[in-house]
Amino acid sequence: KLEDQINNLSHQQRKPLSIHTLCASSDDKTRYYTGFATFALFMACFNLLKPSAEKMAYWRGGEPKDTVWAGVKKGPAMKVPLIDQFFMLLLRLRLNLDVEDLSDRFLVSQSTVSRIIITWVNLMYVRFKELPMWPSRRKVNKLMPPSFRKWYPTTRIIIDGTEFFIEKPSSLARQSATWSSYKNHNTFKSLIGISPDGSITFVSDLYEGSISDRELTEVSGLLQKLERGDSVMADKGFDVQDLLAAVGVRLNIPPKRVGERQMSPEDVLKTKKIAAVRIHVERAIRRIKLYRILSNTIPNSLAGIADQLVFVVCCLCNFQPGLAA
Repeated sequence: KLEDQINNLSHQQRKPLSIHTLCASSDDKTRYYTGFATFALFMACFNLLKPSAEKMAYWRGGEPKDTVWAGVKKGPAMKVPLIDQFFMLLLRLRLNLDVEDLSDRFLVSQSTVSRIIITWVNLMYVRFKELPMWPSRRKVNKLMPPSFRKWYPTTRIIIDGTEFFIEKPSSLARQSATWSSYKNHNTFKSLIGISPDGSITFVSDLYEGSISDRELTEVSGLLQKLERGDSVMADKGFDVQDLLAAVGVRLNIPPKRVGERQMSPEDVLKTKKIAAVRIHVERAIRRIKLYRILSNTIPNSLAGIADQLVFVVCCLCNFQPGLAA
């Protein structure tokens, strides 16, 4: 009993974690804990979301994506202030802190942490979906770096597929469908695209890890966004030239080596030029996976909102400095 009383007293004397006490005076800490380069950027994103957050209804079980807020009377007030709920979510995304850890840091129950995380992911997904991600041809041209303008001036997007490890599904059919022979693991796969200036401008839904790059391109919705006269840059594994040609779009990929024959000097030069600018999509994907929730195995408890998680993280990456010069 005495030990319980001591533990209770210690708990009462602790203060819950707060963004203001931890990061407000340090951009370095803000960058580490949240991914935002400065505390001012953190606040800018929070203020964008705050009007919707003030009227959201929190998830109360069932499918994680079944959260509604617009026009719904707000539920009981949360013990955690809205700004620290946003901070809690970013700790989950950026550092992959688990529910028990966050529960201890913010002095709330684990069920409250889960409610906050799932609600905020859904809120940010819908709010960010309202913002234009796909830029106009005119905007792409305006922001095009000199390296692209000189060699590949019609480039609209640079694409690559990426896979996210997932926990082994309980269904045998899902286990088979999500099995990636390339990664030797169960995965979800997404098509990611960036504009020449390095901004993420396309994020497909997630598909089962067994899907090929060609199938992924075909079902992703990208073909419907491109315009005649555009060009797409990709790795040589993307055998999609005919799909793009059908909508009047050109594909720029490194030349393929045929058998044992050496590549011509022209092909070597073309490979180097494409590699020098295509590297930015790989850097964008590395930036996405600096959010450790996506570089680790996504648990089954979050599989229902995996699409939302990936899209939200990609949007958060666009708050960071550009990749291309």
